[in-house]
Amino acid sequence: MAPAGLVLALAGLAGGVTIGIGLRAPPRPAAPVASLAPAPQPAPPPVAPAPTSTPAAPSAADAAALRADVAAEQARLDSLRQARATAEAELATLRQGRASAEAELATLRQARTAAEAELAALRRDLASGRRDLAAAQPPTPQILAPPPRPLRLPETVAAAPGQPRVYIHLRAGSSAAANAAAELAPQLREAGFDLGEPRVVTATPSQRVVRYFHGEDAPAAARLAGRLGRGWAIQDFRNFEPAPSTGMLEIWLPDR
Repeated sequence: MAPAGLVLALAGLAGGVTIGIGLRAPPRPAAPVASLAPAPQPAPPPVAPAPTSTPAAPSAADAAALRADVAAEQARLDSLRQARATAEAELATLRQGRASAEAELATLRQARTAAEAELAALRRDLASGRRDLAAAQPPTPQILAPPPRPLRLPETVAAAPGQPRVYIHLRAGSSAAANAAAELAPQLREAGFDLGEPRVVTATPSQRVVRYFHGEDAPAAARLAGRLGRGWAIQDFRNFEPAPSTGMLEIWLPDR
């Protein structure tokens, strides 16, 4: 019983396999594979050659227009050249004017320098004159002693009527002052002044001066200074005490 059953079992298994194979669906056909080669391109249509044409000769109107354009350009070029020449002429004129102005400015600067130098010299002369005038100023009566009086004539001697009396003062031992006094004496007498005896003093101012002591003697002092010439100063001694007689003037000669 055993072998027979085994045979039947195998027969049944074989039948089932056969039946399963018969029932399976048939395989589908495979899809065609596209080719990788490029598809052939259509040939381009043939290009017809361009027709060759001979350029036409310019007409008379075109030639005239071309000549007109050339003439206009030439006229414009001539105008530009003329404008350039005018501008260069104006520039040359401006440069010449600038040179003239610079020369005039240099001249003015030189004149200014000369004027400043002259002004400085005048200031120095003015300062020197002020120093000399200050040195020739009369001493203060309260501090300094009055100037010496005539040695031979007293203070009360009055001048002749209508004629001021003049006394010349000179430093003792000064030959230059003595010579000057000797030269002045005849001039004073000729001018109508009454000349007194010279007075020898120990000190004199640095400038030649004429002194008066009363207001009514001021015109006579001015006339005396004018008679003596340039370089004489007039000093007002109306505040001097004790005042001498009216009509008396003094001449002071420096030691030079």
